[in-house]
Amino acid sequence: MNPVFEKKVLALNSPDWYPLIKQIKRGLEKESLRVNSHGEIVNTLHPKGLGSSLTHPLITTDFSESLLEFITPPTEDLDKPFEMLDEIHRYVYHILQDEMLWASSMPCKLPKEGEIPIAVYGSSNLGVLKNIYRRGLGYRYGRTMQTIAGIHYNFSLSETFWEHYHQLNQSTLPLQVFVTEQYLGIIRNAYRFAWLLPLLFGASPAVSGCFFKGQQPALEKWGEETLMGPYATSLRLSDLGYQNKIQSTINISYNSMDEFLGTMQKAVHTPVPEYSKIGIKKDGQYRQLSDSFLQLEDEHYAMIRPKRVAGEDERMLAALMRDGIEYIEVRALDINPFIPIGIDKETAHILDVFLLTCLLLESPPLTDAENQIIGYNHRQIVKWGRQPGLLIIGNDEKPCIAMEEAGRLLDMMYKAADLLDQAYEKTVFTNACEMAKINFIGSDSLPSARVLREIIDHRGSYFDFAWRWSLNHKRYFDTKGISSLNVEKYQKLAVISHQDQARLESKDTLSFDEYLHRYIEL
Repeated sequence: MNPVFEKKVLALNSPDWYPLIKQIKRGLEKESLRVNSHGEIVNTLHPKGLGSSLTHPLITTDFSESLLEFITPPTEDLDKPFEMLDEIHRYVYHILQDEMLWASSMPCKLPKEGEIPIAVYGSSNLGVLKNIYRRGLGYRYGRTMQTIAGIHYNFSLSETFWEHYHQLNQSTLPLQVFVTEQYLGIIRNAYRFAWLLPLLFGASPAVSGCFFKGQQPALEKWGEETLMGPYATSLRLSDLGYQNKIQSTINISYNSMDEFLGTMQKAVHTPVPEYSKIGIKKDGQYRQLSDSFLQLEDEHYAMIRPKRVAGEDERMLAALMRDGIEYIEVRALDINPFIPIGIDKETAHILDVFLLTCLLLESPPLTDAENQIIGYNHRQIVKWGRQPGLLIIGNDEKPCIAMEEAGRLLDMMYKAADLLDQAYEKTVFTNACEMAKINFIGSDSLPSARVLREIIDHRGSYFDFAWRWSLNHKRYFDTKGISSLNVEKYQKLAVISHQDQARLESKDTLSFDEYLHRYIEL
C-alpha cells in the first residue's frame, strides 16, 4: 500500500473531517436519442414544451436535434441527482407522447448520414455558433458517430474542504492554484486507473450493423443485423465509437495548468490539412468554426476532463485560465439499458470512492511511457475486458491479469469507501465496492455480459434488445406519471427559457463573423 495514501486516509479519518468529506458535489448529464414507434431516430424539432435547448438549465440537446441531454444541478445530497433525473424523464415522457427515449448508448435504426438532423439553437450569435460547431463535427467525424449517447458524472469538492486540505498538505501555493493542481492530480490518477470504469460499467458490447456505413469492423456477426465483441465491455469507448484518428494525435497534458492550457490552445489554433480541405465556409455558409485540430475545447473527446462554468458568450477555456478548475467531468459511462434513468446510485458511489482515492494517492506527472500504457489498457478493456486471463499493464508496469488487478484496485479503494461511509454514517460506499468485486468474480453479472446474454438468449438482434428495454422504460414512466405541480414547474422553466432565447436574439449587435472572430480569439 502507498504510504502517502495511508497517511492521508488516516489524517482524514476523524470526526473533524467527516462534515468536510460530505461536501462532495455531484451532477449528472444524460444523453438519450428520441425515437419513433418503429425505433427510428426522429427528425422532428426539439419539442417546444421542453423549452429552449439553448437556454433551458435542465433539458437541452447534444449533437442532434433528436439527441436530448438532461442535466442535474450539482448538489451534496446523495439522492437528489437521481430524483431529479427521474423527474426530468417523467416530464419529458409527458411531453413526448408517441415518441420515446432509446434505452442504450449505441444508436437505434439510423437514416442516411445526411438525414440525421443537427441541433438548431435559434438565430442569436451564440445559437448559430453552437449549430455551426455541430456541422463541423458532422463533416469531421460523420453524423452517425454523433448519435452515440452516454452519461457524464460531474464531481467537485467544496471551498471549505479545499481550505482545510490546503492546510493539511502545508501547501504554500495560493488556494486557487492549489485546488487546480489537486484536481489535475485527480485527473492524472483517474487516467492511470480509468480502465476500471468501462470494465465495471461498460454496457455497449454490441451494435446494429447499420451503424457502419462502409467497411465492417473486426466484430463477430450475430444474425443478420448485429455485430458484437464476445468479451467487449464498451464499443462506445473503442476506436469503433467516439474516437478519431486525428484526435488521437493530440497530446493534451494534465501535468500542470500551464501545460494543459498550452497544449489545449495549440490544439484549437493549429490547422489540420484534412480539415482545411473541408473548408470553413463554402458558398457563403459556414461548414465549421475553424480548421484546427479542435474547433473548440469541447471537441476534445477525453474520458475525464477539467471543467468550469463559463459566463454567457465566454469560452470555458477562458474561464479556466481566469479562475482555475471548478469540477471534474467523467465521461466514461455507458447508459445502463436495464435502468430507466440509465444509471444507478451504486455507480455514483463507486465513482465517488474512485475519485477520492485518486485525490489521496500521490499523483506524479504522467510520462510518455505511462500514456502509452494508459492507451493500451483502455483498448484491451473496451474490446476484450471480460476475456478470461486477459493481460493488461499493472501499476508496477508489469503484465497482470485484468480481473486480478481490478480486485487489487478495489481493495485499495475500500480505504476511501470506509472514509465516505464514516462521513455519511452509512455503508453504501463499501457495499457498492463489495458488489463490484462480486461482479468481477462472476463477470457474467457485469452490464456488458448481461447485454450479450440477453441478445443470445432471446435469439434476437441488438435492435430487438434495446427496443424491448426502451418500451419497458416508456411503460415505466407512463405508469409512474408526473404530478401537476411538477408539470407546472417544468412548464414555467420552458417559458422562461424561450424568453431567455428571445432576449439573446434581440440583444446581438455584432455580425456573426465579428462575433466568431472575438469568440475564437483566445
